[in-house]
Amino acid sequence: MSYKVAYIDEVDSDIRSFKRSVLLRANTKFEVIVIKPNDDINETVKEILASSVDAIVSDFKLSEEAPTVHYNGSDIIKAILDIREDFPVFILTSFEQDAEDKGSDVNIVYEKVDVQESSKFFDKVILQIKKHKAKIESAEIRILDLKKKQEEDSLTMSEEQELLDLDSLVSKSLDKRGYIKEDIRISSNTDRLQELIKKADDIIDAINKQKNQ
Repeated sequence: MSYKVAYIDEVDSDIRSFKRSVLLRANTKFEVIVIKPNDDINETVKEILASSVDAIVSDFKLSEEAPTVHYNGSDIIKAILDIREDFPVFILTSFEQDAEDKGSDVNIVYEKVDVQESSKFFDKVILQIKKHKAKIESAEIRILDLKKKQEEDSLTMSEEQELLDLDSLVSKSLDKRGYIKEDIRISSNTDRLQELIKKADDIIDAINKQKNQ
């Protein structure tokens, strides 16, 4: 099995180095999609999303040979995660502390020397890709099961909530911008609950009236 990985960098020698590391160190085949940063970060993000990759690896410094680029790899990763929740993302840097000082998640920051000298980085990329895919696939299978039950009979309140949670997980993994917040979604069980509450209120009112007579 092979995976598609976006690599964001503006330095040609670093791009060649990353591709060489993929060939020499990765235990699984990777197709590297090189994306050079656009002056506009939104255009760069758009190109990354259009590439349909399984993971994203970005150099931290993106302006060494592109002085008109006024953002870094950490900014790219944040923009991606604002759209696709929990997507496999990684930042490479010559000095790990630089990226961490800029507020990058320490769990996704790796030094370039680690990529060049062992397979551990690529093993981590593969693991994160597999975990991400498995989580979504598992959610989708469960959603189908719940919707089938919903069509044939009806869901319990806990199953209704589970369906909403799973739908939220999948939607946010694909594109959070089009996600409809749970609190404005219509749920048939919520409607039934409101009916029960109203009936309970009516019964209480009737009991109180009897006491006052």
